[in-house]
Amino acid sequence: MSHTNGSTNGHSNGHNASSISSATKLRQRLESNEILIAPGVYEGFSARIALEVGFECLYMTGAGTVASKLGQPDLGFASLNDMREHAEMIANLDNSVPLIADADTGYGGPNMVARTVAQYHRSGVAGLHIEDQIQTKRCGHLGGKAVVDINIFEQRITAAYKTRRDLGSDIVIIARTDALQTHGFDEAIRRLQAAVKAGADVGFLEGITTEQEAREVCNIMAPTPMLLNMVEHGATPSWTPIEAREFGFKLIIFPFASIGPAYQAIKDVFIQIKETGRTGLDKKFTPKKLFTIVGLEQATALDNALRCDLTSAQVLTVSDYCSRCRRLGLVCRIDDGFRRTRKRRQPTDLESEIQSLREQLRASQSNPSTSSQHNGTNWTPGVVFNTLNQTDTGLNFSPVRPDSTPVSIDFPDATTNDADLQCLTTRPGIEPPTQHHASPFPLARPRALGNIILQIEEIDELFNMYIKHNHPYLPLIDEKKSPHEYYERSDLLFWVIMAVAARRHKSQPTLLPRLARNVTDLLWKTLRSMSHSISTIRALCLLCTWPFPTSSSTSDPTFMLVGIMLQMSTQMGLHCAFDAQDFAKVPLKLDTSEYSEWVQTWEACNIVAISVSIGCGLPLFSQVYESPSASQSESSSSESPFYLRLQIERFRLRVSLSLARPMPTGGEGALTRERSMMYHLLNLDLDELEKECSGSCDTEAWYLLAARLHLQAFYLFDHSAMEGYKDRIVGLFSTAYNLVDLGQRLNARLQGFFNHCPFFCYQTYVNAAFVLLKILTNGFFNPIVDAKAGKQLLESSITGLRQMSVANNDLPARLGDIIGFFCALPDPAVVGGVTLIDLQLKQVRNRLSMSVVYDSLWTWRSGPHSMAVGHDGEGDVTAGEMPDGEAPRPSAASTISSGEPVIESGRMKFDEELKAMIVAEAKAKLEEDRKAAKAAAEAEAAAKGAAEELKKNIQEETKAKFE
Repeated sequence: MSHTNGSTNGHSNGHNASSISSATKLRQRLESNEILIAPGVYEGFSARIALEVGFECLYMTGAGTVASKLGQPDLGFASLNDMREHAEMIANLDNSVPLIADADTGYGGPNMVARTVAQYHRSGVAGLHIEDQIQTKRCGHLGGKAVVDINIFEQRITAAYKTRRDLGSDIVIIARTDALQTHGFDEAIRRLQAAVKAGADVGFLEGITTEQEAREVCNIMAPTPMLLNMVEHGATPSWTPIEAREFGFKLIIFPFASIGPAYQAIKDVFIQIKETGRTGLDKKFTPKKLFTIVGLEQATALDNALRCDLTSAQVLTVSDYCSRCRRLGLVCRIDDGFRRTRKRRQPTDLESEIQSLREQLRASQSNPSTSSQHNGTNWTPGVVFNTLNQTDTGLNFSPVRPDSTPVSIDFPDATTNDADLQCLTTRPGIEPPTQHHASPFPLARPRALGNIILQIEEIDELFNMYIKHNHPYLPLIDEKKSPHEYYERSDLLFWVIMAVAARRHKSQPTLLPRLARNVTDLLWKTLRSMSHSISTIRALCLLCTWPFPTSSSTSDPTFMLVGIMLQMSTQMGLHCAFDAQDFAKVPLKLDTSEYSEWVQTWEACNIVAISVSIGCGLPLFSQVYESPSASQSESSSSESPFYLRLQIERFRLRVSLSLARPMPTGGEGALTRERSMMYHLLNLDLDELEKECSGSCDTEAWYLLAARLHLQAFYLFDHSAMEGYKDRIVGLFSTAYNLVDLGQRLNARLQGFFNHCPFFCYQTYVNAAFVLLKILTNGFFNPIVDAKAGKQLLESSITGLRQMSVANNDLPARLGDIIGFFCALPDPAVVGGVTLIDLQLKQVRNRLSMSVVYDSLWTWRSGPHSMAVGHDGEGDVTAGEMPDGEAPRPSAASTISSGEPVIESGRMKFDEELKAMIVAEAKAKLEEDRKAAKAAAEAEAAAKGAAEELKKNIQEETKAKFE
């Protein structure tokens, strides 16, 4: 195939009109018998050169675009906006020449793939290729690639095909697979066939290494056109277009054809400048020559056609008019006061004017004396809270009302003026955070918080992760809405959703710590500003369900935030949604959707508040009742997504209120009988609740077991002389065993229950683990229960806690280590004691069902200090002296009948042993890594040798063939 200059082929360096689209041209060209050659261009200048030479097709290389635009390697740095902007610029240099553009993985899920195809189509791209690598992709000729499952690849191609069909577009869809290096030739063929079946027009097998693979893929995929990626000195041997055509390829691209030589040429010139001070450019390459390449003649021709060519400032007759005014039939004149306006400055001036008008509007709204009487406007929650808390200073426009009539925001008259209000107000004098008003058409754009900037693709990925993994546990938001809609309503809610999803975002391990700082600052800023809304309450619900990791329970603000959430909800009237007017200063009437939103948010507040209260072992003094009017809500029926869960949590709250008063350690008589009756009644209620919830999902079954554990954990407060005590303890062991076992099975079936479950699920799991530990290490109950199975399950619970850990040294990881510490003790009776009496909790008795956890932690903290304890025949425990003159405190550690201490080493010894074990494991891991690296280096060296040998053989064969 011969190439001539642009004039011969009809190409030019300007914008050419064409009767058919470039995509249609590309399709017609692929149907011919000739192979289509597309050189790789990476910016406008290289594209101009390719057009000047006369190529019939161009290829926008992703690696070159990332390198030139971002100065980064091809490792997934470029976003859709980066690539689309580049492609649009190149495609519109000459729309008569088709452009094929790299679209990477489609930049997200099916929705993002559809958005990519639509934007490439509108940008004038003729064809794009979508690959099956994971989101954090890398260049096809680098090692370490990973591909998605074939069904995800099919979804990408299907989304591209459906979008093209809906747009009425003719853009060519090229399916690229990188599975050859990771899964082998057969799997790569299977993926290409599936992609073609899903709607792909061209196949693209990346990283072909042999001529046999090249011929086979063309034969198998026929009649589908195949693309050959010719990367010089890459994984694929150097083949000419003639050879590629003989193999059966219809299209060949040369991605490094421009950026490689450009690098070498630019580097040589820079070195010469540094050494000699001269560029050494050819004298023929003048500035005019450069500008000619980039379209000087076309630009000046257009400019001259529109320019006034008047030779004299005095216009007397029509014959004196300039050629432009004569052609357009205009009156030709010269204005003495004419001055060119700064058109680029106009948008800035407009924004300033809008900002000024907004400030005036807020000032008028905040002054009651200038407001008119209420005009009967039907106030909705959105209008009320946006009016009372409006702090937006950006260019956010309110939604258009359906009736299109202007409505003024009016308030009742007041007798106080601005000065009086400023003196009487108790509102903090703090700059409130920006509250974004919901827009009917929210724009997808990058979002920033502090030093964090999330691109559109990252936002969509995190939001999809949240909907898939976290939303089922607390379905509080509408998954049909986009994350940008939530940002318009509340930036706090938006960033909390991003933070929850970032807990397991492996590709950005530093994102969660950075979000923890910035989101926490945003939270306190929002609370201080008193700018509260239902979105703020929902953000608090999510943040209390998945709090930021911490290494100490004393520094965890979750329980405090629960109180704020409940008080804020009550102040807004969520608990009485039917009578919301009672809590507003203006007429307020909720429609059906708003009413449902209020009631469901209040239900979620109840669920979160009770769960956090029980998980922290602290009583909930705030009133979390169901108002009489709540029964009129559709959300209170069994159709509510929170119905079953709310019944379970209300039962757990009833258990806490009924049994919160601890029994005396030697309780007898009326109190004992009263408590036994309470156990009986609560167990009957729980049995009825389990019947009502029969047939529910596995997570509901886990919540029911958590409710039973919460009830039965109070058995540990009882005296061993109570009737039925032994049976109750065995039942408690069975419940804890079943809960830990169900957690393990859920984690295996639900793709990571431990990774994404709410934080209070972790607290319940810890409680069950410590109950198992307490009973298994008791000398009386150890022979009764299945100790072997219980110990195995207890050890697996340590693994579960480590999987729940989000950050190093957070609470799940630390408590897992503490359980391991107790399991490693030479005499386990330190926790559970020797006799039946020793099982009763004596140290911590005021942390509800979590008391067993805190009791065991006190034993762990005591370390060697609590070892001097004795045990007499009556079963009375006497504590030894505490160090440094501290008051004696009963210890859960007990001794054998001879009075000798149970253990002689404590926490310090364990810490030393744990440190030595960690160091040994690290050394072993390091040695394994060294061996693996050595083996990889040897394999790479062998592969390079084989590649060089193969290359040499191919060159010799090629030379012999030409000779």
